[in-house]
Amino acid sequence: MRFKKILYLLCFSLFVMLIIQSCGSGNSEEKEKADSTVTVSPPKEIARRIFSTDFQKEEIIRSIKCISDSSKSYSLFLPSDYDTSKSFPVMIFFDAHARGSLPLKKYSALAQKYQFIFIGSNNSQNGMEISETQNIASTLLNDVTVRFNINQKLIFVTGFSGGSKVACNFGFNNSSVRGVIACAAPFTEQLSSVMHSPSVFLLSGNEDFNLSGMVQADNTLNESHFKHQLFVFDGKHDWADKNIFELGMIWVLQQSPSEYEKLQNKIRIINPDYNAWMKTGVTDEKILALEMNDEQEFQKQFTAGDISYWKQKITSLQKSRMMKETFAQSKMHARELNYISVMGFVYSESALNQNNLDAAQHFLEIYELSDPTNPDVFYLKSIYFSKRRDNASAFSSLKKSAQLGYADLSKLNSEPSFSPIKIMNGFDESITKVIINNFNKN
Repeated sequence: MRFKKILYLLCFSLFVMLIIQSCGSGNSEEKEKADSTVTVSPPKEIARRIFSTDFQKEEIIRSIKCISDSSKSYSLFLPSDYDTSKSFPVMIFFDAHARGSLPLKKYSALAQKYQFIFIGSNNSQNGMEISETQNIASTLLNDVTVRFNINQKLIFVTGFSGGSKVACNFGFNNSSVRGVIACAAPFTEQLSSVMHSPSVFLLSGNEDFNLSGMVQADNTLNESHFKHQLFVFDGKHDWADKNIFELGMIWVLQQSPSEYEKLQNKIRIINPDYNAWMKTGVTDEKILALEMNDEQEFQKQFTAGDISYWKQKITSLQKSRMMKETFAQSKMHARELNYISVMGFVYSESALNQNNLDAAQHFLEIYELSDPTNPDVFYLKSIYFSKRRDNASAFSSLKKSAQLGYADLSKLNSEPSFSPIKIMNGFDESITKVIINNFNKN
């Protein structure tokens, strides 16, 4: 018997309450119901069938401003075979942090192989109202329809984390979307108002703290009219590797038999076993029940437990993860560490925003214990030290964050507490330039 639905729903609701600002999109289910329906009509320009030839092929173009709204932009990759005289399938990407070019860099070889146009939103990100993200998605699709000769029967959307929720909501309420690849985030609330049923491929890492929610989403789709497939890969909360994402592309194309047949005639495609991961037991009923109980305890202890509890608990999880126990247990401990990490981020950021510095210090210590190489840890620590007027420590923490790969230049430039350290010697050279370099790698 499958894991009881009520337990999944409880786990999901508790988790969403915790991380809605960091991994979700929108503020309430009621608001989502009111704002989720999207109607996209092809612009008048499409009737003339005059498409742009101004863009370089086989090259990632970081920013193209939308014709109808210059405040919105997207990254673009055109395959070498792109020709305005024939139509091409399109995949629109929604990253959780508005990194439009990042998934295009990871997957451009797939766009080339399968002759897809790839589009990545530079605006949609976590923390936005659902109506705002859906407006962004509508504007992008309209703009792409105007500029490029896209196959209207092969429009796909995909997203990572909060971006997955954006992609799902758009796909569930737009009849032009043929398929959705939902990466690393459950979307049960997006199913509360559905106008359209595209095919859905769910991707989750076996160390992703959202795995149980993805299993719940898969179970929910079992009770609906959606064609769907869950695939669990060996990885964390991130965009999947190229060869894993390719499985999603193959699957959604398989739901369009005539188009899939054309591809098979052009390239050799091996039909994978999408259910092979089930043999690992990572979604076993007992494993997920134990994980849910542990997460409930973590939530209680995050504000009540002292640092000695967390040192002992995190050390125990780290050791258990490395011990020669079952594969499924090891992955569960990894997910629990990642769960503590995301709680550390959410609680620390919230305390800093409220200028509750004593609480922020406590949460940041837990965050660093659970995830010592995460650049966000040291970025938030730099804000903490800045608010304490410890400029030397703030500078040192921000420098370490940059060295670990921090890449959000807009946040760096807009953070008011950094004003005193921005004028310190070496700031541009050891921090700003490094973060710009990190950004350009994305």
